[in-house]
Amino acid sequence: MALAGRLRAEGIGWAFMIPMFFFFVLFMIIPVILVFWWSLRQGGLVTGSHFIGFHNFATLTGQPAAPTALGNTFKFALMSIPTTLVLAFFVGSLLSRVNRGGAVYRFLIYFPALVPGVIAALIWVFLSNVDFGLFNNVLGIFGIAPKVWLGQNLALPVLAGTDVWINTGFWAIFFLSAIIGLPPELYEAAEVDGANARQRLLRITLPQLRRMVLFAVVVATIWGMQCFDTSFVLTSGGPGTSTLTAVYVVYNYIFGSTDKVGYGAAVSVVLLLVIFVLTAIQLRALRGRRGGD
Repeated sequence: MALAGRLRAEGIGWAFMIPMFFFFVLFMIIPVILVFWWSLRQGGLVTGSHFIGFHNFATLTGQPAAPTALGNTFKFALMSIPTTLVLAFFVGSLLSRVNRGGAVYRFLIYFPALVPGVIAALIWVFLSNVDFGLFNNVLGIFGIAPKVWLGQNLALPVLAGTDVWINTGFWAIFFLSAIIGLPPELYEAAEVDGANARQRLLRITLPQLRRMVLFAVVVATIWGMQCFDTSFVLTSGGPGTSTLTAVYVVYNYIFGSTDKVGYGAAVSVVLLLVIFVLTAIQLRALRGRRGGD
């Protein structure tokens, strides 16, 4: 009787999980398999294709857009991810000390994360406008000549700035929840021992949050390497190829051409492998930290 009850309870649990597994396979596993399949073929979605093995990967470096896009993606990630996480940590630390109006401040900080990437890009189009944008208006107050923010040299940093603006609030709330959960007696003991704010930060807060920080780095890296919507709206990959990202190239190969779906799939596979390697390195570091506890 007990066995029958347990089997029935487990059956009910699996019944609730089956829809999730179905959609996971339908929208995650099958598309990944199809990407690998298409990366070994030449042709288009409509015009037909044929098997060519690893030819797409062998000639990928000869495609003018692919290496540039991968390089831009790495530069974008290096500019946006560390800046986002550092700012988010300090904003979260400040919010943890707010006693009155904390909910209002948390909402204002988190609000950009609620804005879709397309809308955020449109906002930054106006902010960076040469003639009437806020950035040049602020420079004009200090007598500095206006800049072409979406020009060849500044477009990628502006794109990274957009990403920082969108994601800082999300990670700030993430760090806030972790900071307020730290044992207060550790800080009380440190104050009794005469530790200043910098020492408490370096000796208590950061060591206690190291797993959270590594989780944030892993997830932010995965997100950052897939930048597309803001690049598409803000700069359209330009000027030239200065803001062309890996996912943008995949989009151009698949939907902007009739016979380069294989190249688009190959870039997707390379990007997937790069993200996997970076994630493995970061998780290895996390495992190392755990071993030292």
